[in-house]
Amino acid sequence: MTYGFAEQLEFSKGARQSTDAQTIMSLLDGCSSVVPATVELDKKGVDYIATLRKGAEVYIDAKTRKKGCGKYWHNGEPEVSIELWSVMPGGKYNTSQDRSKAGWTLDEAKITDMILYTFDREDTDTAYLFPFQPLRMAAKRMIGFWMKRFKVDVQDSRTWESKAVFVPASEVILAIETTYSKCV
Repeated sequence: MTYGFAEQLEFSKGARQSTDAQTIMSLLDGCSSVVPATVELDKKGVDYIATLRKGAEVYIDAKTRKKGCGKYWHNGEPEVSIELWSVMPGGKYNTSQDRSKAGWTLDEAKITDMILYTFDREDTDTAYLFPFQPLRMAAKRMIGFWMKRFKVDVQDSRTWESKAVFVPASEVILAIETTYSKCV
């Protein structure tokens, strides 16, 4: 699939902003306000800053699936994108290893606290607010298994390619739950 970065940015920053803020307010207990992140934070993967009643700030990255994505879901269950590569090495642009960039889901340096997944209402009105570090750990542990079972897709930005696996939300939730326990 080919897309332009500016087009994707406009989609995420345009029509979604007011509904994303409302969704975050409804999902994040104690949230008193939600504002768009600064350009500096946006470049680090933060789309919104939610402030809790006592002043704590929560950095949120919003991931929105476009209308029609539901036709690809297994058993009609919402799937979330787990990005493996933001800039994939090799591929049709022969991207060098030093120019490649791990996907946001696996980024250990990411400063985001939570990930908001939303969809077009014609696909589902369900939204998910996942804690980032448990999501990252779950993805790291499960990525090979997920890639064998679920759709893997390469997106073409016209100058580089990114790669993601689309995982049913219930599988992600289960994987996150298992990051908190281990037999020792």
